[in-house]
Amino acid sequence: MHTGRGERQEPEAIAAQLWSFVHGYITLELAEHFVEFDDAVAQVLLPMGVNFSVGLGDERGRAEASHEAGGRLYDSIVQAR
Repeated sequence: MHTGRGERQEPEAIAAQLWSFVHGYITLELAEHFVEFDDAVAQVLLPMGVNFSVGLGDERGRAEASHEAGGRLYDSIVQAR
């Protein structure tokens, strides 16, 4: 919100929404509902995160770039271990 890429909303409400979408994904993943996907994170979780960001007011292209950058950072941390 501080970057101006989303509409001003209550932080508590956004946090609850974010927690709900992540918790829902993890619950479904643990219950093996995504076995038909080759890469459920890339095919379900990341696009859902982009859609979430766009729903908060971000531009789709910027949201996609941010999520891709986050994925690259995560991969670099995992590979460094």
